Amino acid sequence: MFTNSNHNGNQKYSQISGYSDSDSDNENPDEDDFIQREIRQQQMMMKEQDEGLEMLGQSAERLSKISLGIHEELGHQDK
Repeated sequence: MFTNSNHNGNQKYSQISGYSDSDSDNENPDEDDFIQREIRQQQMMMKEQDEGLEMLGQSAERLSKISLGIHEELGHQDK
């Protein structure tokens, strides 16, 4: 299990304390491999989503700056 533990751009997800992959009650190694593959796939998906959200946030910031510039320009033209 993983949690979003850091908001400063460093490692965003870390393993929840007290949870260990070896805590599995499963004695079947195939099921453990499946679980590990699923965990890795979910981590990769979360990383891709984080990257997409970062790009979206940067785009929103640029649009904000552009819109403020347009607002100021229109304010100067109205005088």
